[in-house]
Amino acid sequence: MPPRPPPRTRPRAVAAPVTDLSTAARAVRRAGVVLVLACLCFALSARAEHTRTAVLVLLLAGAARMLAEMLLGSESWEIGFLLAPPDRQGQYQGFYGAGTAVARSAGPLLLTVLVRGLGTRGRLALAALFPGTGLATGPAVRHAAARGESRSVPGPAVSAPPAPDTA
Repeated sequence: MPPRPPPRTRPRAVAAPVTDLSTAARAVRRAGVVLVLACLCFALSARAEHTRTAVLVLLLAGAARMLAEMLLGSESWEIGFLLAPPDRQGQYQGFYGAGTAVARSAGPLLLTVLVRGLGTRGRLALAALFPGTGLATGPAVRHAAARGESRSVPGPAVSAPPAPDTA
């Protein structure tokens, strides 16, 4: 009997529909829309006349941001593993992970300039970035998959090791 593949370690409720590159690209687009909602709520909270209203709008913004992060986490898992050839997973994961390091380095500067420097206009400008990147992900993923050997098949992104030869 072949060994069972390892269980997926992503949040099932949000990540369950993400099974291949096309559904991962759709998740990025959905996350972009949800992040726009979060940015708009953050911007509106500054205009609230009552504390309760501001708190409710901020809670909605936080929930939207959390949902977007879960969508992005599930798509990142699929895209990062499915675009990499099986024999170069480490190389691809290392390079793919470098994007997170760049975002963590440049992100605070961008947010400081946009949010602190421009206030509501900055939040709206930031909100405009998310759908653009979400829409660009689909073509970028299709292009990358067409150039290389994609593992874009439903199922676990990490395959089980081959069974030992007992013959």
